[in-house]
Amino acid sequence: MEDIKLDNVEETLFVPMRGRVFASKYHQDILYDEKALEIADKLPSKYMDYSKETEYTLLASATRSKNMDMKVQEFLKTNPTGCIINLGAGLETTYHRNNNNQAKWYELDLEEVTTLRNNIIGQNDLDEIITYSMFDYEWIKYVKTNHPGPYMILVSGIFYYFKMNEVLDLLNNLNKLEKVEIVFDCVSSTGIKFTRKYMKDLDKEDALMYFYVDNVNKLVKNIDNAHIISVDDFYRKVNTKNLKLKTVLSMKISDKFHMVKLIHLKLNNNK
Repeated sequence: MEDIKLDNVEETLFVPMRGRVFASKYHQDILYDEKALEIADKLPSKYMDYSKETEYTLLASATRSKNMDMKVQEFLKTNPTGCIINLGAGLETTYHRNNNNQAKWYELDLEEVTTLRNNIIGQNDLDEIITYSMFDYEWIKYVKTNHPGPYMILVSGIFYYFKMNEVLDLLNNLNKLEKVEIVFDCVSSTGIKFTRKYMKDLDKEDALMYFYVDNVNKLVKNIDNAHIISVDDFYRKVNTKNLKLKTVLSMKISDKFHMVKLIHLKLNNNK
């Protein structure tokens, strides 16, 4: 494949891909992603170079994918013909790990990224690529017109790059959908300092990060008709037996101080 034309911020979509590939090669008990391995072979090698990353940072991405998978699988057990919407889809392969051949999936991102996704991954009747900014709420109308729900919205590694008021505006606009849940990852105010350093180490310092959550209850008070389904520490289910000591300590410290969380909310609770 010829070199990919993305700006420095858009190139962050390769960060989670590297994590999934790394886990699939060396830590399959955490995550095995056959589609990620297939895609990696199609990409210029520079995008799959994780020499600047640590075992911990690579497995953080893989753990996020595994956490999302567990939420998707729970949703599909109850709603096998439901609708899953992946905001800021990038090159995420969640569909390929969890497809039940019944649910409808939408992969939403900006034009440069959806073009890349279509060329590398493609789409089908159940997994449709749609080109919108997630803050262009026309996508909500599109999805609502084409599928009655219930809906699960996934936001994986995306909210960090936006300010609190932007995220709250999005969350409140999701009330235009009925029977909707959202799952997203976030860091605490302490965690975001480490995350910013990590991006600096990857020469992605211009991918500015703003969003963090210290108090989930306080966040939810600013969202209409919302309640908390769960708030989970990131590494609670990771088997650390075969990991480096530094990785294990980093995961334990993160969970002890709730530095990285997976938040699962139900919206439009009154309908």
